[in-house]
Amino acid sequence: MPVHDHLDRLIAALDAEREALVREDAALRAMPIAARVAAGAALSPLDIVTTEHRSRGRVNVLLRGKNLHDGLSPGEPVVLGPVGRPDAGVHGRFEGGDEATVELRVDAEPEGRGPWAVVRRLDVSQLEAQRSALVRASAKGSPLRALLLGHEAPYRSDPLDHPALAGLDADQRVAAAAALGATEVGLLHGPPGTGKTQTLAAMLAALVDMGDTPWALAESNAAVDQLALRTAAAGLDVVRIGVSARVGTAALPLTLEHRILNGPRAGVLQTLRRDRTRAGGETIREIDDAIREEWQAAKREILQNAQVIAMTLGSVATRGADLPNPRTAVVDEASQVWEPAIWLLASRARRLILAGDPHQLGPVVKSQHPALERSLLARLVDEGFFFPMLTTQYRMHQSINELVSPTYEGRLVAHRSVADRGVEVEVPPWTDVPVRFLDTAGMGHEEIREESGSLHNPGELDLVSRVFGDLVHAGVEPGRIAIVTPYAAQLARIRERYPEVESGTVNAFQGREKDIVIASFVRSNDAQELGFVSDPRRLNVTISRARCLFIGIGDAGTLGTSRVFKDMIDQIAAQGGYLSGWEL
Repeated sequence: MPVHDHLDRLIAALDAEREALVREDAALRAMPIAARVAAGAALSPLDIVTTEHRSRGRVNVLLRGKNLHDGLSPGEPVVLGPVGRPDAGVHGRFEGGDEATVELRVDAEPEGRGPWAVVRRLDVSQLEAQRSALVRASAKGSPLRALLLGHEAPYRSDPLDHPALAGLDADQRVAAAAALGATEVGLLHGPPGTGKTQTLAAMLAALVDMGDTPWALAESNAAVDQLALRTAAAGLDVVRIGVSARVGTAALPLTLEHRILNGPRAGVLQTLRRDRTRAGGETIREIDDAIREEWQAAKREILQNAQVIAMTLGSVATRGADLPNPRTAVVDEASQVWEPAIWLLASRARRLILAGDPHQLGPVVKSQHPALERSLLARLVDEGFFFPMLTTQYRMHQSINELVSPTYEGRLVAHRSVADRGVEVEVPPWTDVPVRFLDTAGMGHEEIREESGSLHNPGELDLVSRVFGDLVHAGVEPGRIAIVTPYAAQLARIRERYPEVESGTVNAFQGREKDIVIASFVRSNDAQELGFVSDPRRLNVTISRARCLFIGIGDAGTLGTSRVFKDMIDQIAAQGGYLSGWEL
């Protein structure tokens, strides 16, 4: 493909994405603060309880309010300002909160008088970094760039086996050796439950043994945490880069911040922070400078000794400039990453190893630009790059496996250790079979559209309650159950009813799993419209989250207009799992 045509198309796509985000932000900023609160984009009114000066000159602020929602996510960029001027305050990030309190980390101590508001802030720094990487790629060539742009034909690498791969199963070892043998681009196809993370951890160990200091990356923090923990468990020194609020509890000891605050320089930093509380005027600025210098020195020491650096693709854009270049960048969840993010890596690494599953959900794109909706992994597979697949899954019961295996041309098989795994509690009719579809056709359980455009279905929610209640009443631990749905409006009502249960949209639940998954598909209408629910990848993700039992709830009359849904319902019926809601 012509270099500039393709890269210019990606640049134009990023510009369109930025425009979409700016429009969305402008619409929010035009709203009164009460409307922003209702839309989940702000928290107000709040009172400041405490301010605490922390490392690197940052300030932690604790605020208190009433009946606060959970619309803001940990790590999200925000502004803290007076209610009358919410966008004119200090920048920071949301650290967390509950119904009564909010914790922020801000760049400076807030000035003015309350009450206060915390509002979502537009941050396009990642888009800008990716755009710059594409511009650089237009001007500077490399073997990796030539291969990514089609100037060199895809090649079949000579496998590079390594002792670190010895603990893998046969398919995992073949795929890992093929990717390690690639000089510029290696791909790995990891369907759900096939041990992709284990395989990547073994490959990272091999790369370290061969003298590399690889980057371990993914789109989501959860996936990075999982890969970092698995790699650290193999005995490697892994440094987790990222916003601490977005890092899981188990991975926090691996973070750069935790290691600095608990390392050899921790005592000096603690003394400087204590001295700062007693100082004033020019002395405070001198102590802040000393804190920053001490922090940077500790950071350099830790990174110099690191064997693997783990972070999200977003952190590469915002924090990657301070990190040493790797020879190899290993990307998990690559099917969820839009192509410009990978070009940011291509300017730093000599080789890419991309692992993912094109049959699961792709990048989330506000502008719906086709150049961003298609991942680089999907493009390379379509262009003929070798894509070895892991075929043995260690998650799902055989019956659940049979629902998703056709997506993988029948090659995906359940390992004998999970083929018969069950719930171990008899709850008729739900546990009589491992797969169940509860049909609401003709029951009048129709979808309702909100002003936001999202959908909910009260009738299905009542059936979710029936199923969940039966399971828990019979002795199933609530922690073994997840409730998923395609729509945020339905999810909001699920969380209102069951705040203690793990739940999420299908997109958000990708990469996670539970013993029992209850899915509310929501769509039920006379026009038989499905919208994005008809995407086969979304259904594949929904089903493959379950280990022991999958229960889908929906209107077969509407859903069945999609071939993939019809096939699923027919397969479940063949296994004796179809149940009409009227039978209840």
